Amino acid sequence: MREIPRHLALATAPREATRRHGAIPIHLDRVLDLFPDATDSLTYTSFADLVDQAAGLLRGVGVAAGDHVMIVKRPNFDIPLLAFACARIGAVPVLVHSAVGFQALGVLVERAAPDVIVTDTFTEVAGVLDSVPARIPRWYVGERGEHGLSLHDASALEILAPHIPRKDSPQLVTHSSGTTGVPKLVLHTLHSFAGHAKPQIFIGRLLRVKDPYLMCLSPVHARSMSGILAVLALGLPLGFMTTPEPHVAARMLTIVRPGAVETVPNAFIRWEETAEGQPELFAGVRLFISSFDAAHPRTIRILLAAAQPKARYVQAYGQTETGPVTVKSHRLSGTCTHGRCVGRPVFGHTRIRVVDDAGRRVGRGTPGQILARSSGVTPSYLGSPDQRVGGWWPMGDYGVLSKRGCLHLYDRMVDRVSGVASLLAAEDEILERLPELTEAVLIPLPDGPPVPLVCTRADAPLDLKAWRAATEGLQALAPPVHCHWADIPQTATWKVRRLEAARRLAAGELISLTRKP
Repeated sequence: MREIPRHLALATAPREATRRHGAIPIHLDRVLDLFPDATDSLTYTSFADLVDQAAGLLRGVGVAAGDHVMIVKRPNFDIPLLAFACARIGAVPVLVHSAVGFQALGVLVERAAPDVIVTDTFTEVAGVLDSVPARIPRWYVGERGEHGLSLHDASALEILAPHIPRKDSPQLVTHSSGTTGVPKLVLHTLHSFAGHAKPQIFIGRLLRVKDPYLMCLSPVHARSMSGILAVLALGLPLGFMTTPEPHVAARMLTIVRPGAVETVPNAFIRWEETAEGQPELFAGVRLFISSFDAAHPRTIRILLAAAQPKARYVQAYGQTETGPVTVKSHRLSGTCTHGRCVGRPVFGHTRIRVVDDAGRRVGRGTPGQILARSSGVTPSYLGSPDQRVGGWWPMGDYGVLSKRGCLHLYDRMVDRVSGVASLLAAEDEILERLPELTEAVLIPLPDGPPVPLVCTRADAPLDLKAWRAATEGLQALAPPVHCHWADIPQTATWKVRRLEAARRLAAGELISLTRKP
């Protein structure tokens, strides 16, 4: 069986990057909870050293090869560090966001059957761990908690030289976004996760990316782990953010001076005000990268206007279960101008198929359910049988392959509304017409028209007269509910949990900040 290259395996990637690019810097938006004395400025070499130290601590608390180590703590860069450390000693890291809630965590613990849980007191105090059985050993990053000791209370043991396991060996477990309920635990083998990173490395080399790379993603997400693998393989200076707050973005843009910036569309839209108010911070950027979903056209236009004259906005569509599936490159004057276009399949890596409700393949121009096939598709969810249909992964999305062969993404299947071509397209239209909005989400309800949840810059009052003018000619909508951005239920990757938002609306838990005149 052919061996996976050392730069694509979590067990060996940090040391391999050090061998090639040891002095390259890593800048963090805050210090590590596990190693606060390391400061917020690392190098590839010091990062690899910290991975080895963490691996020694894990061995010291009894973690062995093959063990499942659930890591659930407040977001920080020590989450991927601990994931690399687990792989370094042959254990399987299970990364869970601390915001999943205690009920969902109880389900995930049952499915993952972890041998050890690594957490922190912030997560414990929040009550997230209340559903975790006391029999599972619990070790804390930082100070001791109520139910266990700190990792630093253990005596670190010597770690052996790393080796690359078989291609079909479990390497990493992350969870899906959970937009429709309890997240699913996605198993990545050495082979499937290499399939996540390889197209990113290929595109980076194709576009000759050598600039500092600023990344703002959830540290528990598969995209963070594969992105870090790609950055290490390419030898790029790295800046890593755990929060999308605009003031943090401004500070990290100043420190990192990136040539490439990656985050999710819902974070980029919040940075529009930074790009307009401090365009000099983006002046050196020649590449924007967004993951998961289609970006709002207005956001792409504003960011590119602040960046280098020949800057590109590269939009990747995919999921935790698949890795990148399609890619589209935008410039100020793009090719396909359809607002919901997410590009073409990654050459040599993925294929796309659109089928009707009966599973029959439909031709170009006919909308239907989207299926994908790639080397990055997960073999399974933990505790579930293979979800593939003849080798094809159901994306759970509704869209169309255009006559030109690019994919237009319309909606999640669960969010489809009868008689509405695309809720997402309507949201884009509203954002285009009302530049003061930083979010516009249409929440379908079982009875009545969709309810718009909207956010404004600096929570400024919503101009209801301008709203009525902007939504004239669109499908019937309920009156808008003006929210703080933090009040809208979100996943670990800041995607709106529409079903939870619908529940809160029905329960009267989301009250508009703007009163009717």
